[in-house]
Amino acid sequence: MEARRKPLAKVEGRRRLRLSGLTVAWRGTPSLDDWVAYIVSTKSKKLILADHASERTVRNLMVRLQTMPKTEVEKIAKG
Repeated sequence: MEARRKPLAKVEGRRRLRLSGLTVAWRGTPSLDDWVAYIVSTKSKKLILADHASERTVRNLMVRLQTMPKTEVEKIAKG
């Protein structure tokens, strides 16, 4: 009888940026480079900040975005 593997845990989160007022969401799997971070908007488009990145990259990006104005954050995003 084979032992079944437990599925990998997904991590999700959201944070509202202090200076710009934008809400950024992220999700991924610990220890895999499948993380994505994007700006949450009410419109149909999602502005992607990071895609297929590591957890460390997404966390460092979140720290940098805290002190940026809205125009700078949207400039970093790939639409």
